[in-house]
Amino acid sequence: MSRTLHQLNSRITGMICPRCQKRYPVGDYFFGCPACLERGASSNLTLVYEGKAQIQKDATGWHRYRDFLPYDDTVSLGEGFTPVRTFPRLAKELGFRKLYTKHEFQNPTGSHKDRMNPFITARAREAGYSTVTCASSGNEAASLAAYAAAEGLNCVNVSTHSIPSLWKNASDATGAKLVLTDTPAARLFYQKEQLAQGKDWYPATNLLDLPSGSSPYGIEGYKTLSFELYEQLEGQLPDYLLIPTCRGDLLYGIYLGFRDLLKTGYIKTLPRLVACEPIPRLELILSGQKRVEDKFEGDTSSMSSIGGNTATWQSVTALRESGGFALSASDTDIRDAVRAMASHGLYLETSSAVVYPCAKKAQKQGLISSHASVLFVLTSNGYKNTDPA
Repeated sequence: MSRTLHQLNSRITGMICPRCQKRYPVGDYFFGCPACLERGASSNLTLVYEGKAQIQKDATGWHRYRDFLPYDDTVSLGEGFTPVRTFPRLAKELGFRKLYTKHEFQNPTGSHKDRMNPFITARAREAGYSTVTCASSGNEAASLAAYAAAEGLNCVNVSTHSIPSLWKNASDATGAKLVLTDTPAARLFYQKEQLAQGKDWYPATNLLDLPSGSSPYGIEGYKTLSFELYEQLEGQLPDYLLIPTCRGDLLYGIYLGFRDLLKTGYIKTLPRLVACEPIPRLELILSGQKRVEDKFEGDTSSMSSIGGNTATWQSVTALRESGGFALSASDTDIRDAVRAMASHGLYLETSSAVVYPCAKKAQKQGLISSHASVLFVLTSNGYKNTDPA
């Protein structure tokens, strides 16, 4: 299918590094901030908007938020506007005044990634690329393949030989090409090698061993989750959001959305964001024990969607600016959490269930009071789990 070029939001005037504050012209910086990279550091870039913005209450779908997003004409598979539910019994069990859940597993390909990829494929099309690529063994591979097919672009998913068959089948069905490597690091090497050879590929995800994050245009898509929550909860946002976190694309995008709402006067304060991890990464950075550039020890195999031994500056920014924090959960915690959440009717992917033990830990440690309202961002359902809980 051939489509016309997309048009970038005219309010976007450039890009900025949240780490060193250096500004850049609008473009594609696949290795993040060049100035940080020269210093041996890593940071993603963020789009800069200028001029008046507001929610277009007479519009439908994400067109309501067009002032805040890079594109208003992306392909759609019916993503977004996922339900928000309350669970009084679960709130009582965890010791919170109120507990909400945001059901991102009800997006078209079954995860939050469907908020990101309409904007990545739109940017790739506008920038003149014929192919999009990602390094993923799960949700991103399935989602990017679907949106590339809808946009009429080719897709190359680079994964490892251990990719579960359900993800392989989902990718294959769209016509995407699947390249298998021996290790996660080899995925990045392969992509960089192909780009160096002049391949017409637009990278959706990080290319560095020291990661910066996914495409800034895609991360903007996660702002829609914040805007939806504002409208679905009629401006009464929860005190805390617990978010499964790997490289922090979702975490940072949610932060940017709330920041936009704060700047435009829709809200008075930012909800506090809590990064939920499989091993201590951001926990150690925020406490001053580790640097963003460090590698982190621990087994993340049971939560592969948020696994890995690295962290990003965009995650640190979201937590610091929102007054939030990070917590981690063990492998045993996660298996118990899948069953605990399922006992309330929510069967979750292990990487999504991480919010449950982190919530218990936050309450026990006094980080979240019993008077607080809390929201779990539930990123993916348990039908993707390869091992029984």
